[in-house]
Amino acid sequence: MSVTLVVAGLLSVMIPGGAVHAAPESESLDSVVKAIKKQFAKKSSVRFSVKRRGGPPATWDMKASGAYRFRASGVYAADTTEIYQVPGGTGRSRGISIGREFYSQAYVRSKDGKYIWKSPPTVGEWTYGRNFAGVIWGEDLINGINPGFLKLGASHGATSADGGTFEGVKTTLHSGTVTVPKLGERQAGMTFGTEEEPFTWGGPITWKLWVGPDNLPRRFHAIIRFTRPEGGEADTMTMNIIYRGWGTPVKITAPPKHLISDDW
Repeated sequence: MSVTLVVAGLLSVMIPGGAVHAAPESESLDSVVKAIKKQFAKKSSVRFSVKRRGGPPATWDMKASGAYRFRASGVYAADTTEIYQVPGGTGRSRGISIGREFYSQAYVRSKDGKYIWKSPPTVGEWTYGRNFAGVIWGEDLINGINPGFLKLGASHGATSADGGTFEGVKTTLHSGTVTVPKLGERQAGMTFGTEEEPFTWGGPITWKLWVGPDNLPRRFHAIIRFTRPEGGEADTMTMNIIYRGWGTPVKITAPPKHLISDDW
């Protein structure tokens, strides 16, 4: 995530083994989508960690971790901490979204520990905003627990195989490749679009999803190749997401009011 995304209020930003068998398009991931939506309906939760490398200019290599809380429509609340490298130092940001309320704090520190940039200017305080489109969970996210992406993947010839064991859990591996005309990034994550638009990046997404016996995702891996609107060599991003603790109670709360700042 770039510093620009934090300062701008996190609005949407477009970026200029075993035997394998092909599953029926309408059924290849139905059981996974059903299991995820059941967690949504139960108002459950899951913890996650992300590693991301590469991509076009304006994206940074980063690591993130946090938790999601669900409601029937999907993710209702999220608490995410990101660490990323920028020219001259290391950035750290934390964002808490609860419905349409959003709280954030971020800074960049140089190798000698000095602050290069802070938002808000006082460390420990939080900025506040509401109705930022970029922070809201949606079915445009390239994420292994997003039913919108899984349905898109299933419609483009997804395959299934024995996924071996992951963190002590026997898994099934679903995988495929889907090419989309629109790729982008917003605070909630990397995004895709299926409608043609001028001057936008697009390209193939090669993905793998490991799910447990309960059909809930344990790991999601994607290689995203961004093709420039004007052509030329594509920029490649690799993203890996781990999901842990399905159903484990998670409490996501807003920061104390006395720490909310008016400064960005």
